[in-house]
Amino acid sequence: MPWFTANDLLWLLYLYPLRLLSAFVSRALLYRIGSVAEPLVQFHWRRRREKAIPWIVTACGCTPRQAARIARAAVSNNMFRILDDLLLFRPSCEVIHCTGIHGVEHLKRAISMDRGVIILTGHFCANRIAEKYLAAIGYPMLSVHNQRPSNKAEGLLGRRVLQPRYIKLQQQANPDVVYTQDEECSLKILARLRSGGLVNLQLDGLAATSSVEGTLLGVAWRFGAGAFELARLSGCAVVSMLCLGGSSQFEIRFSPKLNPVKAASRDEYVAANLPVLTQTLEKLIVDHPEEWRLWTHF
Repeated sequence: MPWFTANDLLWLLYLYPLRLLSAFVSRALLYRIGSVAEPLVQFHWRRRREKAIPWIVTACGCTPRQAARIARAAVSNNMFRILDDLLLFRPSCEVIHCTGIHGVEHLKRAISMDRGVIILTGHFCANRIAEKYLAAIGYPMLSVHNQRPSNKAEGLLGRRVLQPRYIKLQQQANPDVVYTQDEECSLKILARLRSGGLVNLQLDGLAATSSVEGTLLGVAWRFGAGAFELARLSGCAVVSMLCLGGSSQFEIRFSPKLNPVKAASRDEYVAANLPVLTQTLEKLIVDHPEEWRLWTHF
């Protein structure tokens, strides 16, 4: 691993001068800075965009030209998502604008069961601002994240200094989080569910510890095994959530409560339910491919 990469330089600029500037400037100015920087970001991600095109073609059933546009839009949306993260440090939700919450009756019905609710999501760009907004209106949820996500583009500076700094800032913006590396992660999730609370799990998050094998969008995928065991043991409700847009305007969509098949063991539970859950997530991704963050992350 090199000591320093171009990716590290981008993160260094983001974490220090840009983050400090964001406390004083408007979102409009922050977005203008992003628009100026976008050609550099697109150039930096050009190889991963090209690598993602065949996968997008297969998964979405589109032409290579359409796939190239999707990959470019996904990079752009992810860049503005990272800029939106800076707005979450502000004390109120006045700078984020929700245009609507659809299907909230499904969430309320699941909460009324009083056994906790797992909110299943994918890596969509509006997730964090939606979580902030939902917490402000009375629906706080415990988010489960990987504290050491893989980043093949980073150097030693990024791995040892910049990534830990970014994760610490994320935790300050949303302290209601638990990491998969935490030895008490499962206990904290189970405690939240048993208290009737909400837990947000990203189904497409590559497992940091124990995993089960499956496929997503036609490629091999490792899903976190703990999520399935917790759902099986707690008997909680499971509802999928889709968050679309950015801080200037975003919407939240809840789907009807899923009905997982009951099973005596984790392996039986996974075999019965993983295909249904992945198909649910795949449809959301294919319907909104520009909003999914992971096309260019492999």
